[in-house]
Amino acid sequence: MYLLLALLGACAPAWQPSRAGRFDLAVPDAWAVTRNYRFLGTDTVVLAKGSAAMSVTVRPAEPEKRPLPLDLVAGVRALSWGRRVGVENAVLGEQEIVIDGRRACAVTGLRRWRTATTGFTMVYLRAPGQTVELVLHAPADEIAGYAATWGTFLDAFHLTAPPEPDGPLFWEDTWRR
Repeated sequence: MYLLLALLGACAPAWQPSRAGRFDLAVPDAWAVTRNYRFLGTDTVVLAKGSAAMSVTVRPAEPEKRPLPLDLVAGVRALSWGRRVGVENAVLGEQEIVIDGRRACAVTGLRRWRTATTGFTMVYLRAPGQTVELVLHAPADEIAGYAATWGTFLDAFHLTAPPEPDGPLFWEDTWRR
C-alpha cells in the first residue's frame, strides 16, 4: 500500500505553465499536452497535434556519460531508440545548435517500425546535473510541415539551471585539448 502511495506521489506534473520548475516551454496553438509527469527524477512532457508529437525529457545526468562529447551521446541515443522492439533508425544529419544559450547537438533521421516510417529531430543538451532531450516526431512525409512550429518551440524552451561551462560538443573537439 505504501509503495503504491509513494509511486503515485512520485508522478507529480513535470511542468505547469504558472509555476517555475526545472524548465519552461510554450505550447504551440492547436497542440495539446498529452503526457506530463515526473517519475524517479525524470520529467517528461509530450505535446501532440494529429500524428505529430514533440517531447521534453529532463533526466538526472549519468556520471559515466558526462565526459563523452555531446554529439556522440546524441547519435547513440538517436540510433538506439526503440531498437529492443525492432525499430530501425537512420541518422541523416547532425549539427551544433544553441538552445536557451546552451550548446546542443541536433540529430535528424528516420525511424521505421513495421510498415510505418517516421521522421524525427532530436536535440540533446546538458545542464548541471541534468541531460535534456527535445524531440519532434511526425510521419516522414509530413515532418517538413512542422519545421516552423518546431523552431518556435525550441526558441521558447528555457531551463532554470545555469548553463554548464563549455565542454566538448563534438568528438573532434576532444582532440584539440
